[in-house]
Amino acid sequence: MSQNTIVKAQKLSEQISSALEERILSGIYPVGSRLPAERLLAEEFGVSRPPVRDALRTLATRGLTFSKPGGGHYVSEDLHTDFLSSWQSLIQRHDYLRQDVLDFRRHIEGTLAALAAERRTETDLARLQYWLLELEAAYERQDLVRQAEADVAFHQAIADAAHNTLFSHLAASLLLMIHRHTQSNLANMFSYTSAKEDLHGQHRAIFHAIASGEPDAAAAVARRHIDFVADTLQAAQEHIEREQISAALAEKDRKRRR
Repeated sequence: MSQNTIVKAQKLSEQISSALEERILSGIYPVGSRLPAERLLAEEFGVSRPPVRDALRTLATRGLTFSKPGGGHYVSEDLHTDFLSSWQSLIQRHDYLRQDVLDFRRHIEGTLAALAAERRTETDLARLQYWLLELEAAYERQDLVRQAEADVAFHQAIADAAHNTLFSHLAASLLLMIHRHTQSNLANMFSYTSAKEDLHGQHRAIFHAIASGEPDAAAAVARRHIDFVADTLQAAQEHIEREQISAALAEKDRKRRR
C-alpha cells in the first residue's frame, strides 16, 4: 500500500468520525441509541468498510461510543455521567440541594423556552406536540411512570428546540438527575387532581408560546411552571413526612393497647 493510500484512508476515517461525532452531539444519535451498522454507514458515506471501522474506533477512544459483542455500536452515557456522578450522591444526602436544583432549573428552563420560541422548526413543534399529547394520554390512563417519562421528554424537546448543543446536553443531564431523585414525589404530584389540571394548562401554555414565537411569554410561563412544580413537590414531601409521623404514632398506640 502506498503512502498516499494510507493518508487518504486516514482522512476518510477522520471525516467520517467527525460527521458521526456531530450527529451524536446534536442528538441525532441520542445517548444509549445504536449507531447504524458498518455496512449501512459505508453505503451512506460511499466508502468501503475499513475507514468506517477506523472512524468507529476513534469515537470509542474518545469515550463517545461503546460496542457490544455481536451487537453493534452504541452512544455512551459518558456525555452525561460526569455531571450526574458529581451531584447525585450529594443531592441524595442533602435535601436542600434539591431546591437549589429546582431554582437553577427555573432559570435555565426560562432561557430555553425563550430560545425555543425564537429558533424552533416545524419538526421541533411536532416533537413538542407529540410529547404533550403523550403526557396528557398518560394522565388519562393514570400511568404515573409514563407521565414522568413524558414530562422529561417534553422538557428535553424544549431544550433541543433551543438549538444549542451545550444547553441540550446540560438539560438532559439535569432532567435525568431530577427524574431519578424525585420520581416518587413526581408520582405523588401527578396523583393530585388539582395539580393535574394545573400541569395540563401549564404545559399547553408553554407549547403555545413557543409555537407562536413569543420568547418573553415562553420564558414567563416556563418559570411559573417550575415554581409550581417546586411548590407542589415540597407540599408532597411534607405530606409524606406527616404520614410517616402519623403511622409511627399509630404503631406506638397499638403497642400500648396490647
